Amino acid sequence: MPKLRLIWLLYHSYSNILTVLIAAAAAALILPPGFTASISSIHLIFIGAVSLTAAVVVGVISGFRFTRNLRDRLEEISTGARNLAYGNLQYRLPFIDHPELGDIAQAFNEMADRLDKQVAALQKVSEENELLIEQTKVAAVSEERQRLARDLHDAVSQQLFAISMMAATASKVAIQNPPRCAELVGRIAESASRAQSEMRALLMQLRPVTLEGQRLVDALSSLAGELQSRQVIHCELALTDVDLPKHIENQLYRIAQEALSNVLRHAQASKCKIELIISGDNNRVLFVVEDDGIGFQETDVPPTSMGLKSIKERTEILGGTVRWISIPSQGTRLEVRLPLARTLSQE
Repeated sequence: MPKLRLIWLLYHSYSNILTVLIAAAAAALILPPGFTASISSIHLIFIGAVSLTAAVVVGVISGFRFTRNLRDRLEEISTGARNLAYGNLQYRLPFIDHPELGDIAQAFNEMADRLDKQVAALQKVSEENELLIEQTKVAAVSEERQRLARDLHDAVSQQLFAISMMAATASKVAIQNPPRCAELVGRIAESASRAQSEMRALLMQLRPVTLEGQRLVDALSSLAGELQSRQVIHCELALTDVDLPKHIENQLYRIAQEALSNVLRHAQASKCKIELIISGDNNRVLFVVEDDGIGFQETDVPPTSMGLKSIKERTEILGGTVRWISIPSQGTRLEVRLPLARTLSQE
């Protein structure tokens, strides 16, 4: 604005000088020749004072008009800035007939154009991201359904087919070969038990994937109580009564579902234990699921095992580590360790 003030001063000085010159010229034209020689110096001073006063009045009026015009233009620019600040990105300044303020108005309008285009681009990206999220959710649901369908076909369906075949054979040999019939009936009972375990494991995975407002400790207690009420497996709990960040509790709940599903499907266990321990000055979480089943060799686990893969991925999301300790004929212990300080900083 120093340039504007300089222009304003020059403009007023020029106006005052021009007014004095005009007044002097008018006096020279109006007064007769030799008039100045006949009047006294007092009269000359009076005429000069009147001329100067007239020049000052004209200068003040001109300056007021110039200042008011400048103020109006600055107010227009200020109004435009407020409109942009309130989100009206379509607002544009009108043409300003002024050397510097006109440039400012043009730069303002160009900036508003760029902002409008950038916001439109961001809105488009946001809409595309929402669409991708929805597509990802649909794909995840579809993948989960396909996995459950594979499990039903590979496990339950095959078990039921085997049961039907053995039942047909048993009915044929029941009279001629009772021992063979008894053997087949035993195998039918065994296959039915395995199919039932598979169905229970699948039902475990069909439970809600989030806690739905429950605390983790309460949800795990409810899960264990449900297993015991159906006389599926005895489940012992050793849970520290603590409230963890919700994203941690949701992931641990899903890990518990996957782990118990594996126990029901493969372990042939009679009991299991679930532990939730806060250790190391409250900066680490240890989550354990242990069973007394048949155990497994690491080489016996297929690399495409979805249950173990899911547990590992969920643990890594939280920046933790996971390991399985399994001894054949003695059972399996799953340990999930999470750095609580890191996960709390993400909350």
